[in-house]
Amino acid sequence: MTPTVLSGTTRAGGLRGMARRNPFSSVAITSFVLGFVAVALWLLPGALSRMESAVPNVVGLLYKDASSRLSAAGFEVRIGESLHHPTAPKNSVLGQTPAPGVKSLKGDEVLLDVSLGARKATVPDVVGLSRSEAVKALQDAGFDVADDALERLNQRPRGEVIATLPRGGITLTIPAEVRLSVSAGPDAVGMPALVGMTMEEALALIGQLGLNAGPVRDDTTGLQPLGHVSAQRPGANAPVAPGSTVTLTVSRATAAAVDTGVP
Repeated sequence: MTPTVLSGTTRAGGLRGMARRNPFSSVAITSFVLGFVAVALWLLPGALSRMESAVPNVVGLLYKDASSRLSAAGFEVRIGESLHHPTAPKNSVLGQTPAPGVKSLKGDEVLLDVSLGARKATVPDVVGLSRSEAVKALQDAGFDVADDALERLNQRPRGEVIATLPRGGITLTIPAEVRLSVSAGPDAVGMPALVGMTMEEALALIGQLGLNAGPVRDDTTGLQPLGHVSAQRPGANAPVAPGSTVTLTVSRATAAAVDTGVP
């Protein structure tokens, strides 16, 4: 038996006939489509809220202002680290993660590092301590200590701290440096001025004071006559203890190289 083949016209007519016979199917399809669109529109704002956006730059702002700006841009905010800073105001933002301008999903978290303000510390009283003890106490308190302590003539034992600058009890913003003044010892003397003396005269005086002469350095500038002292270390008036070493710089220029000012 030969099967019957329906033409396109016949099939279309059949479908229209089915629709006429079952009108509720068209209503159901339409309702489904409208419902799908409604659900999509309801979900769309949530999807849009997760779109990427550049993280605003809030470094330097106070935390409350930075938090408001980030929240308005759609980001969550959390404090990362709280750090002392010598110049940044307290509660200001020192840094942020992600960095400014980085693309991030809205709703993501931004970490803010916040300033605790400048750290302050009180200079401890180290007078009467040895130099090494004073340095340790000052460093433990957060201060830097100048390398070149000032030696002064004093009857206290050699190396004992007799003063600090700034003095103990002063409150400073960290970082800050403290300079020590230490006693040169009860036997110390003031270093005489040796510049302008002949080398022989200077060496003789150094010996008389109980000091030691170090290696002699040469000076070829001609600022002093040949064989005369042009520089010394320690300098004039510096306190020196017996047995200290004195370094001389002596002119090695010829007499003709020295400008006497006489034509």
